[in-house]
Amino acid sequence: MHVTGVERLFLRLPNWLGDSLMARPLLGALRAGLPAARIAACGPKALLELLEGDRCWDAAIPWPCAPQDVAAALGGRPDAALVLPPSFSSAWHAWRTGARTRVGFAADTRSMLLTHAVRRPARGDLHLGREYLALAAPLGVDAGALAVSALPIANVAEVEDPAVRAPSGPYAVLAPGAAYGPAKRWALARWIELAKALSAEGLAVLACGGAGDAPDCEALASASGGRSLAGRTSLVRQAVLCAGAEVVVSNDSGMAHLAGAVGAPTVVIFGSTSSAWTAPLGPAVHVVQRAPVCSPCFRRTCAIGVVCLENVRVADVHAAVERARRDRAKGAIA
Repeated sequence: MHVTGVERLFLRLPNWLGDSLMARPLLGALRAGLPAARIAACGPKALLELLEGDRCWDAAIPWPCAPQDVAAALGGRPDAALVLPPSFSSAWHAWRTGARTRVGFAADTRSMLLTHAVRRPARGDLHLGREYLALAAPLGVDAGALAVSALPIANVAEVEDPAVRAPSGPYAVLAPGAAYGPAKRWALARWIELAKALSAEGLAVLACGGAGDAPDCEALASASGGRSLAGRTSLVRQAVLCAGAEVVVSNDSGMAHLAGAVGAPTVVIFGSTSSAWTAPLGPAVHVVQRAPVCSPCFRRTCAIGVVCLENVRVADVHAAVERARRDRAKGAIA
């Protein structure tokens, strides 16, 4: 049954960068389908800042927040709450806002807190972006196709610190980290070999990631004569760097999704997870995956040597980089 009369909508965003970027088609559909509604989005502050340019909401509430913060942002109790994270706590929080309609993914421990518990297909049967689009239906919104425009970043000012500025010439962004776990991380030695090859071809190398990726990024940068920016830039600044890159190479991580969202030529290396489920959305995404029979297992660690990543050779990734660069040279990327 569809809901009508949604004037105030509370939207709980995912906590992860990649998931939030894969939710952009849903966010755009909600804005287009509920043009008169006041929408308040809640999520990590850095993600709210990154997605601000899409203009899909009227108020942003940094997480964590209390139910009264939601009411204050909306000018009253929400008519509906749409919960993108699959956790019990996110559904519990939506219930506490007093929203009469609460939409989210079904799960045994939390469906009782939702008025519309949407069942999910088996993991990997459908792209996560399409799973998110299905959440719009109970609100009477026709979500349409899984289409996404480039993430707006044109108004981002250059920072003054020259250490985090883009090089003056062509450069590659390499992102060797993945917070999910080792089963998503291609071997550092292979990253270094790739970085050296790109440097020899005239590309400056920027190694990017979070603070936890600093050791690997510093080793990669040192070996290739590049720079490590791990833990030194905001998500918005990383988006600017990706947009200007000749190519971005990343594990299956938030950086790959960020690069895809800004339209950069993107090469993403998949290990234990499914590219059919979580490939980045973008016009120039090249997936490298050499899946054994046990893949995708979705494990964070592997007891048999991460065969899925061991199967990915430097030559495989370098060939994908060359394809991505040719596409850019031919003007295939807007």
